[in-house]
Amino acid sequence: DSKDNGVKLTMAKKILEDAITSDINVEGRDVELLQRVVAKEGEARIALSGVLWNSKEKAGAEAPFGEACSRLDDLNRDYREREQERIKKGRMPPPKVKRLGFSIDDIVGADEASCSRFRNEKFIQEKLVWPEG
Repeated sequence: DSKDNGVKLTMAKKILEDAITSDINVEGRDVELLQRVVAKEGEARIALSGVLWNSKEKAGAEAPFGEACSRLDDLNRDYREREQERIKKGRMPPPKVKRLGFSIDDIVGADEASCSRFRNEKFIQEKLVWPEG
């Protein structure tokens, strides 16, 4: 069992690290789409941090968690600034699309992405639908 857990841990770290690397290189002009990509990248960094923390690699867990917090807080600040600018200029908000509660792609957007939310157990379990642990 211990060997299987080690293999699973190695696979989880590799998958998350690869996902984070591929997200960093995304470019485009669709700000809302890019915001969602950055939110997902932050989510992956926090998941990686959790995997490392639970495997007793606490020092290694701090770097992805800190990077996630910094990027998510920047993302949220940018979203708020863009929203204030939109209101100030009298532009209509983008249409609200009903999102499915079980979608892996669109649960958290730039308006909800922040490091403090990932410290909230209720948010993690009910909004992100991550398992306990």
